[in-house]
Amino acid sequence: MGDAALAAEADVEAKIDTEAEAGAEVAATTDPTRMWLPESAANLHPFLKLAVAEALRDTTCTEVLYARLNEYRTIYEEPTFTILCKKDYKSTFNKVYHITELDPEYNSRIAQNEATSQLTQGLTAEIESLRQQLVTPEKPSEPTATVELVVPKDEDPNDLSLDLDIEPNAQ
Repeated sequence: MGDAALAAEADVEAKIDTEAEAGAEVAATTDPTRMWLPESAANLHPFLKLAVAEALRDTTCTEVLYARLNEYRTIYEEPTFTILCKKDYKSTFNKVYHITELDPEYNSRIAQNEATSQLTQGLTAEIESLRQQLVTPEKPSEPTATVELVVPKDEDPNDLSLDLDIEPNAQ
């Protein structure tokens, strides 16, 4: 899933760049240390930024206090982000975003990239097998029968003529 996620990450990066207004809001109001992802999900960082930008579009969310990957939902459903928003000086609320809400084509791109990756891995295994055969050629199998050359003893070894018994065609 690593390669597929990296491809999806590049697409989201482009989407975030086109949403300059939302990106400016995220940069102005959200401290990057408040956005948390486990190291194993670092490839989802652009989606987390997109979730923060989406939360800030809500007029009741004046500031993002904390943004993280919801690991429980991610394991059982799809990658999901929880954003803790500040409403006013004494109240907060959570917003939950599924990755397909942020990027509707995410699952199709992941499936397409995984299919390409599996094809590449299959070819790679076949190529590796051929490479191993070239590097360490198989030993020829031991002969199962012996062939003896029978040379008549009374013949001249320097005689190069063929001793063929040709029978005339029976007509």
